[in-house]
Amino acid sequence: MLGLLAGDRLGMSTAAPAGAGALAKIERVLPDPLRAPLAAMRETLSFTTDTVLAQAPETGVLLTLAQACHSGRTVGLRYRSWHREHTEREVDPYGVVFHSGCWYLVGHDHLRDGLRTFRIDRIASATPGAATFTAPDDFDPVTHLTASLARTPAPWRVEVLIEGPIEDIARRLPRTIATRTATPTGVLMRAQAAELDSVARLLASLEWPFTVHSPDQLRRSLKDLAQHLTAAAERPSGAPPK
Repeated sequence: MLGLLAGDRLGMSTAAPAGAGALAKIERVLPDPLRAPLAAMRETLSFTTDTVLAQAPETGVLLTLAQACHSGRTVGLRYRSWHREHTEREVDPYGVVFHSGCWYLVGHDHLRDGLRTFRIDRIASATPGAATFTAPDDFDPVTHLTASLARTPAPWRVEVLIEGPIEDIARRLPRTIATRTATPTGVLMRAQAAELDSVARLLASLEWPFTVHSPDQLRRSLKDLAQHLTAAAERPSGAPPK
């Protein structure tokens, strides 16, 4: 029951209401001494994370992709892009990844002749093909997905040198936020951001010195944040915030 409740809360449910049906079946077969406590848990359980509202994939599509990944068989996809372009593609599926409320397929797209990432909820249909493939050695779908999401176009391209150990910095800056490259003088962080104020707050939360390479506007955001923190530190107890 915990697994089903958490899966629904995290947005892992598929388009078919399988989770709710499974919960109902479990409750029907539970012995009386367990039914009441578990029902109470279901009604009172809370999560610190927000409920994820994502478009659930079709169960049949998801299972077809998973089986094709496992068997090394090419699939035919009918796909709708984010700007509503409809295409038909042949894909060698390397892996299925669930990330931040969305399901993704990572694989080699024959139409574009390269690695691509597809939102599974945008796949109208998936049909197993006759061709087979062998995935590249040591290919990690999660690493590829998180790195590609970090490179998603945004208004600001950020480059900052952080003077700290890459192992510790990697724990604070996952690949979904930025790419990290070890250099002789520190870790070069590259990211694309919609707002520089959020980047300034992120950098201020780190315990290591850093140098802004670009953009220069990030320096203004850092100065504004510093002034805001200074004002808060100097405000007398009981004084209303400005």
